[in-house]
Amino acid sequence: MRVFIIAVVSCATFLIPSLYAQESVKGDIDFQIRNYGYDIGFGVQRKAKKIEWKESVGLRIGSINHPKEVFVINQVLPASEPFVMDKISRVWAVKPYIQKSIQISKHQSRFDIGFELFGALKIPMAYSWPIYVWVQDIRQPFDSYREVKYNPTDHPPEQIGGEVSYFKGFNEGRLIPGIGANLGFSLVWGAYRNWENRLSLGFSQDLFVKELPLMHSIDRNPQYLPAVFLNFALVFGGN
Repeated sequence: MRVFIIAVVSCATFLIPSLYAQESVKGDIDFQIRNYGYDIGFGVQRKAKKIEWKESVGLRIGSINHPKEVFVINQVLPASEPFVMDKISRVWAVKPYIQKSIQISKHQSRFDIGFELFGALKIPMAYSWPIYVWVQDIRQPFDSYREVKYNPTDHPPEQIGGEVSYFKGFNEGRLIPGIGANLGFSLVWGAYRNWENRLSLGFSQDLFVKELPLMHSIDRNPQYLPAVFLNFALVFGGN
C-alpha cells in the first residue's frame, strides 16, 4: 500500500509543471492491443508554451487475458457453446494515466509525418470476478444443466456446456490495485489543426499487489505484466 500511495503522489507531481502556460488543448480517443489483452481510452492533450513537449491525461479501460487462453467447444453435449478451458476469472482494469511526449520531428501540415517519443505513468485498478459455467447434471435421467462456479478440478471439460452470462458473479469480485509505466514512440499525421492520427508502438510494465487469478492449472498467475503494445488514436480539437 505504501508503494501505491507513493505512485499516486508521483503521478500528481509529474502533472503539476505544465498546468500553467498552455497554448493548445486537444482531445483523443484511442484503441490499444497488447499481448495481455486490449484497451479503449480517451484523454486530453496539452502543449506548453515555448517547449517542444506535450502532456496527456486520460483513462483507459480494457480486458486482461492470459496468452495461454484457448476457446473450446464440447462436441459431446448437444447445443454446447464455446468456453475458455482452465480460465477461472474475468479480469478488467481501469487505468488512469499521465503522459509526456517530446516532439522530435514536427507535424505542421497534412503532408507531414511527425515523430514523438513518450513516457507515461499509470495506476491500473484491476477487478476480477469468477466465471460460472453450465455443467451437465448427471444426477438427472435426462439432459439437464446447472450453473456452477467454474473449478477445473471438479468440472471436467466433457461435462461443460458453455459459460453462463458474462457478468454472472460480478458482485463476488475483488479489486486489485497496481502501478505501471509506458515507453514508446508515435507517428503523427493528418489535418494538423483540426484532427490528427497517431500510431504508437511501445513497451508497458504493470505491477499489481497480488497475482491476477486468471488460470487454474499454471504454477503462477501473472502479477507483473510486461507487454508490447500497438495503439491507434484519433486526436481532435485544439486552440
